[in-house]
Amino acid sequence: MHIDLNSAFAMTEQQANPLLRGRPVGVTNRLNDYAICIAASYEAKKLGIGLGTRNGEARRIAPDFVMRESDAAKYQYVNRQLREIFESYSPVAVMKSVDEGIIDFRGMGGLLKGRPMEDIGREIKQRIREEVGDYMTVNIGIAPNRWLAKLAAGFMKPDGLYTIDRTNLEVVYGMMTLVELPYIKRRMQLRLNDAGIFTPLEFYRASFRRNCIQIGRAHV
Repeated sequence: MHIDLNSAFAMTEQQANPLLRGRPVGVTNRLNDYAICIAASYEAKKLGIGLGTRNGEARRIAPDFVMRESDAAKYQYVNRQLREIFESYSPVAVMKSVDEGIIDFRGMGGLLKGRPMEDIGREIKQRIREEVGDYMTVNIGIAPNRWLAKLAAGFMKPDGLYTIDRTNLEVVYGMMTLVELPYIKRRMQLRLNDAGIFTPLEFYRASFRRNCIQIGRAHV
């Protein structure tokens, strides 16, 4: 299970200050007219305000836009609270960054007690609202491995919950491009293209040996 806090820094500021809720909010390292947005709330993103937008430009786009200076203490507090929740479900729970973590449920059948993983996911969402903050939402991805769980967590944002398994894996891949897959950037896409792979479905259906040989040759 991969859990990702939605617009973490901006949402944390909205949680701390209810007057910011529902408004376009940005976070910057040093607040001034030329400050650059390093994180934005979903309200801001809908207006085209995102990473790299300057404070003055954002205010021209949305007069009610609010830029907040980053507050590490707040984000560290949220990180600690998330870690405590995750670790209560499995000893193998890892925070991958300030705002995202992984819970490995292998061997935790006694805790699950036959409950579907989706029910556990909804329970975690509710606990985060109760124990971290009532405005805090997360995306949860469920899958047989970490990579697919991270992919699943990218669907239905914000506040989504999505499962990828053998029944829908090819459907999911069929809706995506290579660069939409976790960790596949432009350079890797070009290497895959050189190996004759242009879509996630082609990547999935190719044999492991063929992938290793052709991608290796493309890299050389």
